[in-house]
This record gives sequence, C-alpha cells and structure tokens, in this order.
Amino acid sequence: MTDIQKDIKNAGQSLEAKAQTAKDHAEGKPSSETLNKAKVKVDDAVKDLKKDL
Repeated sequence: MTDIQKDIKNAGQSLEAKAQTAKDHAEGKPSSETLNKAKVKVDDAVKDLKKDL
C-alpha cells in the first residue's frame, strides 16, 4: 500500500471515529474518539485479512 493510500485510509478512519463519537455524545453515551478509532482500525484490519485469505 502506498503512502497516499495509507493517508486516505487513515483520514477515513478518523472521520468515522469522529462521527461515531459525535453520535454517542448526542445520545448521551460516554464515548472516546481514541477508542472509536482503535475499533475502526481493528475492523478494517479484520476485513483486510479476510479479503487476503
């Protein structure tokens, strides 16, 4: 994967984590953007692994 692809993927993960955090806060739930980003990264890694198998 090239650096540009990694940057784009990382930006997408950040936006997804921010959106989830905002949604959680709007619903009155405690939320952490850092934790949400980690969850997104793990989900993406699992999807990539399944795709490679």
